[in-house]
Amino acid sequence: MRTGSALFTQSVLALCLAGCVATAPPVSTPDSVSCRQLYNELDAVTDRCGVRDQGSAPVSGFPYLRSNRFLASFAKQLNDAQFETWVRQLAVLDTESRAFERINLPATEHAALTDPEALQRCSTQLLAEDLAHADRRQTLRRAAQVPDDYLPAWRAAGLYPVSALFVKRGIASWHREAHATFAMPLQSLPVHGQLQRWSARSAAVLTAGEVRQLINASRDTLDIPQPRGATLQRLFDSFAPSWEVDVVSDDDRIGAAGLVDGVRVDTGSPVEYRLVSQTRYAGRVLLQLNYVVWFPARSGNDRYAGRLDGLTWRVTLGPDGVPIMYDTIHNCGCFLQFYPAPQLRLRTDAAGIYRETPLVPQHTPAQPLVIRLSHATHFIERVYIDDAAQPVQAIASRDYNDLRSLADGSGHHSLFGVHGIVAGSERGERFLLWPMGIRSPGAMRQWGHHPVAFVGRRHFDDPDLIGQLFETVETNARY
Repeated sequence: MRTGSALFTQSVLALCLAGCVATAPPVSTPDSVSCRQLYNELDAVTDRCGVRDQGSAPVSGFPYLRSNRFLASFAKQLNDAQFETWVRQLAVLDTESRAFERINLPATEHAALTDPEALQRCSTQLLAEDLAHADRRQTLRRAAQVPDDYLPAWRAAGLYPVSALFVKRGIASWHREAHATFAMPLQSLPVHGQLQRWSARSAAVLTAGEVRQLINASRDTLDIPQPRGATLQRLFDSFAPSWEVDVVSDDDRIGAAGLVDGVRVDTGSPVEYRLVSQTRYAGRVLLQLNYVVWFPARSGNDRYAGRLDGLTWRVTLGPDGVPIMYDTIHNCGCFLQFYPAPQLRLRTDAAGIYRETPLVPQHTPAQPLVIRLSHATHFIERVYIDDAAQPVQAIASRDYNDLRSLADGSGHHSLFGVHGIVAGSERGERFLLWPMGIRSPGAMRQWGHHPVAFVGRRHFDDPDLIGQLFETVETNARY
């Protein structure tokens, strides 16, 4: 028997078939007019069929480009020599998103709607024309920004200046509980079921010098580290954590996310999803390695419980190849925590009346790491050095972007829906916390759509997040 959400997906795709067929764009020698028509018609079909990819943001007036917060941060600081490299990276984001949209469309429309060669010709044509005009270049710098995930109208309606103060009390209470948990001896942490570990860590761990060399060799003309292929795999394997979970029920088992009969996590196939990102700190662009796991649910009867749960663990590598920061969120964007290297400390202006105080439960331990998670809530209770004494279950590693196109029993669809939110993962807390201006608080979200502060404004993918909250302690610091 199919779930309501699966039936709804099938119905939407069925309803859009006729419209998709009627508006198939022509394939011809590209010129700016026909190319823009192709993109406009393709976008109309994509939206009508409900398969718009949320992994990057469309750039208004430039249909062959999409942006993210990291690339948008370059817009005002590029010189002429760097500008073309930047625009080509925006074009890559669009090509990537349209590839997912293509496979997620009804199968009968793939060839007619999204001929990759026609799109590539048009992308090249429009890019060349826009690069040749100074006014278009200036317009692009302004247009390549990404909207934040906060809704000012909701905050106004929810009397945010007052309601935020009550929410901040609740956050402070959670911080106290977290600090108390981390103050307990490791052996005193409660175990309600059985501790089980999963890890995809490689036995061949890279040295700091090797990490530095691999990162520096991958930098482009914008100084962005972009390791690929086997090099990227080696980096991910070297810093992969062990996940130690207090398993009471199947809801505490790591699995593979899927869409057959609605949103499901197959705990028989444990998977660690991996995603690359970049950030800035002290004038350098730094590489970040993101490790994402999913659980079938956050069990319980409170307003935070619901279907699907997950955690993202992020490693930020310094220029010398050593981590300067670990940080983590649940995949709703909730429960942000930082584990800085000893040479970093919180800035004195990181908190305020209408800004959340960042939670820093401990500094970074040395590699390799174990991340200890509680049952049900999947809260982190400790991060400690792996002594390799405990048995470990193997866990497969996959590209996080696989989640943007999953088999759903009738074709393919993204795990993430409108605004990057996973349908069916809603939480009861949304009825209490909507005045903070966040859509469906507690629901699971896609990378790039993680507001991480109820009080104030912060995004997990903000490229300046570390520098906004932390500073270097030593005057002769490496960073």
